[in-house]
Amino acid sequence: MGDTKINKDKNKNAAEISSDELEQLEMYIDELSRFLPLPFCTVNPSNMILNINKAFTELTGWSDLEIIGEPIDRLFKNKIEAEMLEEKVTKENLVKGEGMTLVTKSGQEIDASVSVSLRKDVENNIIGYFFAFSDISELKKLQRELEKKVEERTRQLEEKIEEMERFNRVAVGRELKMVELKQEIENLKSQLARMKNG
Repeated sequence: MGDTKINKDKNKNAAEISSDELEQLEMYIDELSRFLPLPFCTVNPSNMILNINKAFTELTGWSDLEIIGEPIDRLFKNKIEAEMLEEKVTKENLVKGEGMTLVTKSGQEIDASVSVSLRKDVENNIIGYFFAFSDISELKKLQRELEKKVEERTRQLEEKIEEMERFNRVAVGRELKMVELKQEIENLKSQLARMKNG
């Protein structure tokens, strides 16, 4: 009977330790989530948002009370792209750096790089997804400006090439005209010489 009581006490202590450790682990995850500068959220298999971090709120304007329980596709401008992303991650388990447009709470559109990881349990059942977002608006803006400059420079070069081709045609035309004139002069000299000798 004494051994049974000791075993019950050991089991009780083990359960208390596990509960304490679990609570500490949850606190650790919560603190880490708030600390991370990368906006992210967790999503269940039904595509409902379960959890967000502070950086997510800063990027999108959505607070946890406003967005938790909402479908993840609410964040994306293009719902079809969001569905395709889900299909892709289901096949590949991990998708990194997918370019998409996010829509903030205020309706602002943000160019974003989206990474998604599939979450599975120990029996390999899908239990949800991790979504991480990087605001690449400034990068996209610079890219568009660079593309505009390249287009402008290309246009300028094409104009210069056309100008050079016109100049070349004129120069070649003048050269041919000069050759014709020289031949005509030579013909006239020949005729003049024949007339003198004749």
